[in-house]
Amino acid sequence: MLVTGGVGRLGVSVCNNLLKNGFQVRVFDLNNKRNRKSVGEIEGEVEVHWGDITQPASVREALEGADAVVHMAGILPPVAYQNPELARAVNVGGTRVLVDLLKEKGGHIPFVFTSSVATFGPTPDATEPLAVEKDTPRPRGAYGETKLEAENLIKESGIDYLILRLTAVMYFTFGMSDMERMFSIPLNNRIEFCHQDDLALAILNAVKNFDALKGNTLVVSGGPEQRMLYKDMVGSMLKIMGLPLPPDHKFTQQPYYLDWYDTSRSQELLDFQRKTFDDYLADYEQELTRRFSPLFLPFMRYFVSPLFGKVVVRLM
Repeated sequence: MLVTGGVGRLGVSVCNNLLKNGFQVRVFDLNNKRNRKSVGEIEGEVEVHWGDITQPASVREALEGADAVVHMAGILPPVAYQNPELARAVNVGGTRVLVDLLKEKGGHIPFVFTSSVATFGPTPDATEPLAVEKDTPRPRGAYGETKLEAENLIKESGIDYLILRLTAVMYFTFGMSDMERMFSIPLNNRIEFCHQDDLALAILNAVKNFDALKGNTLVVSGGPEQRMLYKDMVGSMLKIMGLPLPPDHKFTQQPYYLDWYDTSRSQELLDFQRKTFDDYLADYEQELTRRFSPLFLPFMRYFVSPLFGKVVVRLM
């Protein structure tokens, strides 16, 4: 089993799930400091191939002997918007390299592609949850555009495939890039949460049941109980530290590509919706404690926030 992009945040969870379910896992990713550190978070014996998804020789070596492929390698926001040429080279060009090599091998190796709900594009006027069957993709920006282009080349290639349009996973550790992402979504944007563990479970079940699912494009998101507005999500995360929402004017007014989704079919086929936003908030609290100190949250809640909370969020 080859997993491209296997040491990204979601990739590590996918690899761990595969290993726990008895799969032999080969990871393919770029050789850099962050990835060399992240590979240590994979809980089990894994074969690592460092390489570049845009280089056929590198991908050919990693693909040798693989009996299935989960293709997760890609350029994500905000980098995709900052460097659209790189996004196209990796998200489209890298996918084309992999697809061409699979065609050389007959095209029947199970191939699961993690696309994105960004392919739908911003949908501020939607009144119903979005669905693959009724909502035409209208991506805006390099990320959604390149993901849709990759989807189309896969569908036209003749290989066996399953496309999963994943919703976005929110990671806020309050570095500079996180601050940029926080304010890049309007407060009243509809958003449907999905726990990272549930996304990883959906991918695992896609691999396990590939023969019955191939040829489909499915949306993977949290389901009706996890629908909210973006301000609800951010407000709940900041509340863990006792902080109020930043002023409205700090958030963009430009519609974002996230929305609510009809996941009835994908849930029926993949059976992955297990965890809730409340589960995530508990995980997030633990992560902040682990990352900083057991004293961090009490310090924020009982000292910083009462005295300086409004100032802190204005400075974000």
